[in-house]
Amino acid sequence: MAFRKLLQRLATSDADLDRERLREFCRDLPGVTPIGDAVPRHEITVAGEISSLRIVPRAGTPSLEATVKDGSGSLVVVWTGRRSIPGVSPGKRLVLSGRGAPQGASGRLTVLNPRYELL
Repeated sequence: MAFRKLLQRLATSDADLDRERLREFCRDLPGVTPIGDAVPRHEITVAGEISSLRIVPRAGTPSLEATVKDGSGSLVVVWTGRRSIPGVSPGKRLVLSGRGAPQGASGRLTVLNPRYELL
C-alpha cells in the first residue's frame, strides 16, 4: 500500500500536490466553507491562500485586490481605499468572512471589505 502511494505521489505534479495540501489545510479549520461551495449573496467564511495581489484604481481611489484560493476554487477580495495592508501578501494564508457577489462576465465571486484573520 505504501509503495502504491509513493508511486502516485511521484506521478502527480507539484501544483496538484500543493492544491491538495491547501485543500486539506482549509478543510480542517472549523466553521469554514470551501470556496467552491460558497453561495453568492450569502454570508460566507472561507480560508485560503493569497495567490496574487494588485492595486486597482476605482473611481479615483485605490483598491487592494487579492485572489484567494483554497484548492476547491478561488475568489477575489477587495479592500476599498487601501494600497496595502500589513501582513497581506502573496503566499499568506487567511480566514475571511463577508458577503460574496458574482462580478464581471465570468461571474467570479467577489467579497468587498471582508473581516479577516491572518493565519
